Amino acid sequence: MLLPPMTDYWETVRSYSRPPLPETFNFADVVDGHAQDPGRQALIWTNAEGDWKRFTFAEIAERSKRMASVLRDQGVGRGDRVIVMVPRIPEWQIAITALARLGAVAVPCLTMLTPKDLEYRIEATEPKAILTVRGETPKFEGRVPANCAKLAVPYGPGEMPDDWTDLRAAMRGASAEIGSERMRREDPGYIYFTSGSTGTPKGVTHTSMFVLGFHEIAAYWFDMNDQSPDDICWGTADTAWGFNATSTLMGPWLAGVCAFVHDGPFDPRKRLELIETWGVTIYAAAASEYRWMLGEDVASFDLSKLRLSITAGESLDAPTAERWMRLSGTKFLESYGQTESFMSIANFPCAEIRPGSMGLPMPGFPVDVIHEETCEPLGPGETGAVALKCPFDGLMLGYWRDPERTEACFRTAADGTKWFITGDLARKDADGYFWYEGRADDVINAAGYRIGPAEVEGAVMSHDAVRECACVASPDEKRGVVVKAFVVLHDGHAADEAMAKALQDHVKAQTAPYKYPRKIEFLDELPKTVSGKVQRRVLRDLEYQRARERVA
Repeated sequence: MLLPPMTDYWETVRSYSRPPLPETFNFADVVDGHAQDPGRQALIWTNAEGDWKRFTFAEIAERSKRMASVLRDQGVGRGDRVIVMVPRIPEWQIAITALARLGAVAVPCLTMLTPKDLEYRIEATEPKAILTVRGETPKFEGRVPANCAKLAVPYGPGEMPDDWTDLRAAMRGASAEIGSERMRREDPGYIYFTSGSTGTPKGVTHTSMFVLGFHEIAAYWFDMNDQSPDDICWGTADTAWGFNATSTLMGPWLAGVCAFVHDGPFDPRKRLELIETWGVTIYAAAASEYRWMLGEDVASFDLSKLRLSITAGESLDAPTAERWMRLSGTKFLESYGQTESFMSIANFPCAEIRPGSMGLPMPGFPVDVIHEETCEPLGPGETGAVALKCPFDGLMLGYWRDPERTEACFRTAADGTKWFITGDLARKDADGYFWYEGRADDVINAAGYRIGPAEVEGAVMSHDAVRECACVASPDEKRGVVVKAFVVLHDGHAADEAMAKALQDHVKAQTAPYKYPRKIEFLDELPKTVSGKVQRRVLRDLEYQRARERVA
C-alpha cells in the first residue's frame, strides 16, 4: 500500500487523483512482496471445533506456489476458468493467490449452492477445474465435463472420492518454483455470480487488475496502510461475495495486514468472544449481524483493541449504528457498493459519521446521483439513480458472455457523458452525504446476500400446488429484510401453515437455503399492471407500510 492515511476527507478529495493502472500486474506479486519479511503475519484461522492456525505471508506465498504447480499439472493455464467452492478455510486465500499466479479466472461459489445451481455455473463458464472440499463433491456428480480436473481439500465430513485429487497431498510433492503471469487490464481474472431482479444469475467479470481497486478502499475506508502491522481484520462475508475479497483477502493483504477467518455457524456471542480472544482491531460484517450481536451483553466483553466496525451489503439503520458505537466504543463505517463497481461511497474515520447515511464518495471515484432519464446530476434532496461516470477503472469488464445485459447498465447524457447505472436510488444532502432510497429494480438484499426474486419465484412455482408467486423484501427486526413470498394456490389446496412450511422446504431443496422465503402470505390474486405484469413494488410497499404501522 502506497496511499498515506487520510487525515481530512475534504482535503483528500480536492487533491486526490487516481494513479493510472500499470501495464501489467499480478496479485501474487503483492503476497510475494510481503513475504520478504519472513515474520509478517498474513492469516489467523479458527473453526467451530476449536482448531486454529497462523500463517505468515512467506507461508502463504510458498503454499500458493505449490497449489499453482498442481493446477498447472492438471492443465490449468492463463484464461482458464476454475470454480472455487471452498468454505472459510486457508485454502480459500491460497487458491485465489495460486490462480492469480497462473493467470486463471477464479469463479467463487457458495458451498450452499445446490447441484442445480452448480450445473448452471458449470455450463456458463466451462471450467478447466473444480476446487472444493470433500463433503461437497457429491453435488458435482454427473455434472463435471470430461476434460475438467477435480480437486478437493480433505476438510469436513465425508470420504475423498477415488476420482478426485486430494489437493493437500498433491501440494506436498509439488514444486514451489513457479513464476507469475503478467496480466493486462483487459484480461479477466474473476467471475462473481450475483442475482438480478429477473432471469438467471449474472456472471460479473472483473479484470485481473480488480485488486488494485481496493487501494482506496483499504486505505481510506478500512484505514489500513503499510504502517499497520498490528491490525487484525476480520471479515465475515461468505467466500463467494465481493465483500469477502474486500475484508479477508485483497483489502488487508494490499496493506500487508493480517486477516482473521472463522469457519463456523453464526453465533452472536461467539463472534464477540473471538473479537476479544484474538484482539481483532477491524470487524467487517453485514448490518444484520450487528443487530443480533446487540442482543448480547456487549459491554461484558473486552473490545478495547477493536478500533473500527465496518458494514456493507445491506442498508444500516441509524438506531443500530448509534447503539453499537456506544457499546463497542468504535466508529461504525458503512459503505455502499456493488459487485459490478466496488465500494464507491463510504463513511470514513476522519469524517463526521451521520448514522443512516451511505456516506461520502470514495476519493477518486466519480459517483453521483443523476436523473434517471436525462442523466443530469441532481441537486441536494432530489432522489435519483446512483451512477458512476465512465470511464472508470473499478468497473467490471462486463457480464460473462452477455453483452446485451452489459450494455443495458449504461446511459449516455446529451453532452456525451457515459454513466454506469447501479440500479439503486439515493439522494444527497447539502454536504454531499448520500442517503439510500431503495432499489430501482427488485433485488432483495437480505443479511448481506443479494437475492433475485425471479429465481426464488421459480423455485416456489415449481411446486404443484402453486399457481402464481411474487417475492419481495420484507422488513425484519434482526435481518434488516427477509424474502417474503406472496402465493396464489391452485384450487383444492389449503392456504395454511402446513402449506407454507411445505413450500419453504421445497425451495430449500431447489436452491441455496439462504434464498428461501422466511415469510409466506397467501392471496387470491397478485396485483398486476394492465398488461398483466406482476407489480412487485406494490407488494413491497405494502410490507414497508405494515412495518411502519407496527412501530407506530
